[in-house]
Amino acid sequence: SSFTVTLRDCKQWYQRRVREVQMIHSSPKLIRPLLARTNIPRACFSTSTNFYKENGQLNGKDLLAKHSDKFKNEMTHDEIIQVIRDNTLFSWNPSGAAANSALTVTKGEGVYFYDAKGKKYLDFNSQAMCSNLGHTVPQEVKDEINNQLNTIAYSYPCATVTPIKAKLSALLADIFPGDINHFFYTSGGAESNETALRMARLYTGRHKILARYRSYHGGTLGAMALTGDPRRWPSEPSVTGIIHFMDPYPYSFNWGDNHEEATKRNLQYLKETIMYEGPKNIAAIFVESVTGTNGILIPPKGYLEEIRKICDENGIVMVCDEVMNGFGRTGQMFGFMHTNPVITPDIVTMAKGINGAFVPLGAVGCRDKIAKHFETNAISIGSTYNSHPIGLASAYGVLKYMLKNDTLGHVQQMAPVLKRLQTELKDKHPTIKAIRNTGLFGIIDLQKNSKGEPFVVYNGAPHAAINQFKADLLNNGLFTLIRWSSFFTNPPLTINEKELAQGFEIIDKALTTLDKSFEK
Repeated sequence: SSFTVTLRDCKQWYQRRVREVQMIHSSPKLIRPLLARTNIPRACFSTSTNFYKENGQLNGKDLLAKHSDKFKNEMTHDEIIQVIRDNTLFSWNPSGAAANSALTVTKGEGVYFYDAKGKKYLDFNSQAMCSNLGHTVPQEVKDEINNQLNTIAYSYPCATVTPIKAKLSALLADIFPGDINHFFYTSGGAESNETALRMARLYTGRHKILARYRSYHGGTLGAMALTGDPRRWPSEPSVTGIIHFMDPYPYSFNWGDNHEEATKRNLQYLKETIMYEGPKNIAAIFVESVTGTNGILIPPKGYLEEIRKICDENGIVMVCDEVMNGFGRTGQMFGFMHTNPVITPDIVTMAKGINGAFVPLGAVGCRDKIAKHFETNAISIGSTYNSHPIGLASAYGVLKYMLKNDTLGHVQQMAPVLKRLQTELKDKHPTIKAIRNTGLFGIIDLQKNSKGEPFVVYNGAPHAAINQFKADLLNNGLFTLIRWSSFFTNPPLTINEKELAQGFEIIDKALTTLDKSFEK
């Protein structure tokens, strides 16, 4: 019985102390008096590294000394990975597996980057299809950023404006076709699409949004709801009112025997979808001008033009997601500019190429009629980093550099080279099912047999042969994105013909091994 009493006493003591600790965390001013009353060991009020004093204050001097000593030498690959394991989480994938396969990038130069072991990689995906000027920051861009750092590094976007915001906005207004003259600045592509979604609803007073299944619009809740691919699933249930529809290129069937028939039937299907949902209920239709990670799907002739017409007929806002396409990737300044005649979307979202991803930045451009609405109606959207001066300065420097050096003209020169190299591979390797590119936006689809079946089905489990193919590319110094049974050929826009050929030589070698897994 005495043992039972002891347990009860311990439990009551523990519960009192837990309540006191909770009070400490909720009100730091209570730390000193509660420390005086409690018998809990002082270590309970410290982190595992014990850099907090008994009064709860951080011992910054000792912490800095420890940190400086720990990282005084250049970190090895294993040291980097160990700290990453101990102190970070990865995006998208399980962190343990991601850490096992992660490259430790320590330096970039031109279209190449280097890992902690000194190995050199040709970047054939521009990282996340965003390092459009490669990995050497032009001096003009550094100058713009440094000048901004030396004048004003941050400005509250709700109550202040900066000269750099005026300069960049004026330049963008001249770059964009039509009457897209007004810009709202964000931290990246997902936030840009979130903003566009909310703007469309506020402008129209309608709730429903149409977006395509083979699409990706970003990782935040609203942008993920717009997304059609399986990355959407873990976030559901999500934002309401999003209706997905199929584009002219479904995964497992055809709309018709040729592009003209397929486009006609698909657009008829879209019109019927709008009829079912109620045209007056639909605020916007979101489309990637050229579909990105879901296959570099180039819209057939007349497709975007007809969507523009459908939107006009029904008072629906047309939103073009140019986060990947924008600023030269497709061989035009924007993906929607491949239309004939060139259409003018109501809203355009952008990020990535706007500043080569040197620092985080995104933007939303809109037509005059939409901007006029928000002159007298609150946009009700904002964030601390909206219109961040350093981001704006980086974009201003990058866009001026691209104009000065005719980056777009260079992409147009390299596009047929990329196409030729893709075609040569397809003629040689039976595992290649299809090739596509527009500008320096390219992809190669793989097949495991003459029936055209993929190594990895839609959202399927990895295939050993594809895993080996990826390993062969990396081992031979080429980095790119492999998604299911496709891999991307999206190098920086500054790449030259010799570097393109080097990349395809590595791919050719890896495909020769992959061909051994081809089922005849």
